[in-house]
Amino acid sequence: MENIERVPDSTAAREALASIDVAQRAVRDTPWPTWLYPVNAVLLGAMALTALAPEDNRFPTLLAVAFAVIAVNAVTGYRMGTPWTWPTSRVFLVSVIGAGLCMAAAFAVSDHTGPVIALAVATAALYLVGSVAHRRTTGRPR
Repeated sequence: MENIERVPDSTAAREALASIDVAQRAVRDTPWPTWLYPVNAVLLGAMALTALAPEDNRFPTLLAVAFAVIAVNAVTGYRMGTPWTWPTSRVFLVSVIGAGLCMAAAFAVSDHTGPVIALAVATAALYLVGSVAHRRTTGRPR
């Protein structure tokens, strides 16, 4: 069987690939609803605070809060038409990684209430710093 479609030249192929990148960036940089930032910050702080739960309830509590984070973001993403995408803002991504590290540290020091609370606050604060950066990169005012 013969292929009867036109074979693109290298210029047309480059242009097609460039348009894919532009479309992906447009989807990844779609502005999020304002309410989503503080909700995520509170939920991530709550995840860090699950380190204070009794040891036999710690993992189920962590899973419940993690499910809430995933559910809120997935439902919001589907309503926006951008499910499962991460923004292109490097500050946001680094802030999320930092928040995750603070959360992990909270579990590492779970025997001490004071540091866990401080790390939960740091988790939420780092996420909020990234949120401000994300909001600015989408072109929406603070």
